[in-house]
Amino acid sequence: MVVDDTKLQKLLSDPAKPLTPKDLRRDGNVFMVGGELPAQETLETLFDSHCLAPAELFHLSFGAPDTFSNGETLARLIKRNFSAHILGKMDYPASAPILERVYAAGVDIIDIPLTSFDRTDRESRLASLQSAQAIFPRWTVVSTLVLGEEPLEATLTEIGHLLARGIVPLLHLPSQTNRCGIEDATAAYTKLATEWRTFKVTVAPLLPFIALTTPFVQPKQGGALRGFMDRMRDRRLLAASDFRRALRVRQVEESFESAGL
Repeated sequence: MVVDDTKLQKLLSDPAKPLTPKDLRRDGNVFMVGGELPAQETLETLFDSHCLAPAELFHLSFGAPDTFSNGETLARLIKRNFSAHILGKMDYPASAPILERVYAAGVDIIDIPLTSFDRTDRESRLASLQSAQAIFPRWTVVSTLVLGEEPLEATLTEIGHLLARGIVPLLHLPSQTNRCGIEDATAAYTKLATEWRTFKVTVAPLLPFIALTTPFVQPKQGGALRGFMDRMRDRRLLAASDFRRALRVRQVEESFESAGL
């Protein structure tokens, strides 16, 4: 995985619009779904588009804590009706019980962004990420850093700190193009790719999102055979994720029953 300079320049000059909890759009092989959308109408729209060309990933942006149940319903419907990974984003420090519900609903990968907030909020988000690690499989807890919010060296250090904790860092280019230059962006993404390799991070389920939102490109190799093997790998990872979820949900339910809850 390497940084493509042309793609990076395009992303810097025309950054992707941030997803709000009420948005619904498709970018390439990724469905962007807002967690506050009405469930039935959203499902019908997803079906119409998915029938034309199957999506590889659903990015579900949960809304505010008081609208969590709507996003939870959408996650269940997506998992029940489509064979694809779900990347859930929660832009607040969710509690362990909420994260347990997110996982049980069908979310395969959870992103709790770690950006420049006050110290108390930052510590709360780190605690939430740690709670998620006890629930989600290895390398499926993600935290997005926004380039340009902190000095480059601080961002590079944060990448290493997150990986040392077992959290997958992602980088997001700022919506204000003057906040990050091409040299800093190239250095940051190069560092990220190097660290992913060093820590042997499993990024395969995230590849559709990475291809859409970052300047990374995969060197072409293997032709049709490689494409077939990649699809087989993705199916295996998805099946393993769903099987692990079923076991965990069953264990939690049995634990509640034995406690008389």
